[in-house]
Amino acid sequence: MRVVGFGASTAQGMRDDEGGGFVARIGRRLEAEGLGTSENFGIGGETTDQMVERARTVVTNPGDQVVVTLGINDVARDPDRIPDRRVPLDRHRSNVESILRTFVDAGCRVGYLTQYPVDFAKHGLDPALVESYIQAGRDAAAAVGVDLIDVHSQIDDALYDQFIFRDGMHFNGEGHEFITQRVWEWLT
Repeated sequence: MRVVGFGASTAQGMRDDEGGGFVARIGRRLEAEGLGTSENFGIGGETTDQMVERARTVVTNPGDQVVVTLGINDVARDPDRIPDRRVPLDRHRSNVESILRTFVDAGCRVGYLTQYPVDFAKHGLDPALVESYIQAGRDAAAAVGVDLIDVHSQIDDALYDQFIFRDGMHFNGEGHEFITQRVWEWLT
């Protein structure tokens, strides 16, 4: 089995200095159990506008298991240092569908890992707007017919405090282990 991680900083494994992120953790587990390997195509900071093009360059094989997680780089902030990079909601949904279809059309099994709670105030994010982007991703996954790994709905305030790095934007090592368990459940 080959597991491919695709997306932005969460896929990349940012802020998981000990474990290398959920894709690396999955890879180690696959290798230890003699089941396969993982490959990571996460690039922190990318928007879906960038990822839709990059998805077409990822070499996959029929039967690969692809986990797509996109973060919230598309969502406008206030104040916003880079407003020209943000992606409007309707284009975000279209981009998510395109990314997911790229991997489905290549014969892969695809799981869409939702975004997760962040420190809205610290990053100038409107919670209702963020939720609309999260829902657009869920809707895109349903429209394409891929599996939904909805970690957003599983993280309450206590788990947020336990799993989110002090920057209020990324998972810490425990958070990446949580994702690893959710993805492992999906794989098996």
